[in-house]
Amino acid sequence: MKKLIGLTLILCMILSLTACGGSPGASSTPPSPAPAPSGSGDAPPAGEGGADLAWLKDNTITIVVPFKAGGSLDLMVRAFLPFWEKEAGCTFVVENREGANSQVGTTYFTTTKQDMNTIYCGTQTYFSANIIVNGATYSKDDFRLINMQQMDPTTLTVLKSSPYNTAEELIQAIRDNPGQLKCGCTAGAAGSIMLSMLDEVYDLDFKTVNYDSGNDFRTALLGGHVDFIPGSANGDKGLGDQAKVLVVCGSQRNQIWPDTPCTDEVWPELKIPGSLGSCRFLAVHAKAAQEYPGRFQALVETYERAFANPEYQKILQDSGELYVSGCYGPEESAALNDSLHLLIDQYKEVFSE
Repeated sequence: MKKLIGLTLILCMILSLTACGGSPGASSTPPSPAPAPSGSGDAPPAGEGGADLAWLKDNTITIVVPFKAGGSLDLMVRAFLPFWEKEAGCTFVVENREGANSQVGTTYFTTTKQDMNTIYCGTQTYFSANIIVNGATYSKDDFRLINMQQMDPTTLTVLKSSPYNTAEELIQAIRDNPGQLKCGCTAGAAGSIMLSMLDEVYDLDFKTVNYDSGNDFRTALLGGHVDFIPGSANGDKGLGDQAKVLVVCGSQRNQIWPDTPCTDEVWPELKIPGSLGSCRFLAVHAKAAQEYPGRFQALVETYERAFANPEYQKILQDSGELYVSGCYGPEESAALNDSLHLLIDQYKEVFSE
């Protein structure tokens, strides 16, 4: 119980941070993108402390995605890049380096030249779990965030054909059939925390089958190899009309699944926020951002203008991603990332099992 109280305090910290940026996934109000800075990608280099936009012009920048192509993180990046290229006047190339729940690609990124020509795109909680539990050679402080672009809240999801129509029915079935139901997971994912919180209250006994990615465990669900998954609100849209989302983390219903209750409706005593989910961010080498502040500022400013582009906002609206997306800026994103890191440290035994 002390562990749960400590976790709740940290989650409250996260909620207070995310509320400043629109609280995606936890509010019925779509997050507001940051206002577009003035200027254009054709501007000359700025003065001291300003954006070095000339560096971006006609440059080629690699974005390392530590998961295979076609996953939620990869799709987020690829949908955004045409708008960022338009504002920055450069070319972005995506390099997928999957393996070890993002540790392979993240480690690779840390070995690239620290000149701002390589960007990292990662996902919490995998990012911090690898540092805290899995012996990663890098540190959280080695990364400077551009933005925490998506906070995709965790779900409990079954197939449409499943006999379970509510989260309560699923929990009761697990209790009535100890060790029988199978859960598809990815080690290091936020869903592990939610399941552990539920286990503390309901003493659950189910079989866990670990997969390399969300795509993999959703495929397993479709194939009937597992009975349920702790997915994510936007990620589960990939299941199409085969998905039956039983609950979504947060204090209010998520607009992606408006007919699905939130965790505060089902388990109000747990106070599980919408920020407990797949938090997807873009970052650069912290040392590079310090050495080349003008280049970092150029990336931030063009990123913000691209995010605010009405055409991109329409894509987010049409896809449902608007309700898990936000433009918070480097400082607020870093504060959110710090709180998520503390959360994983608080619950590190979950990822050690």
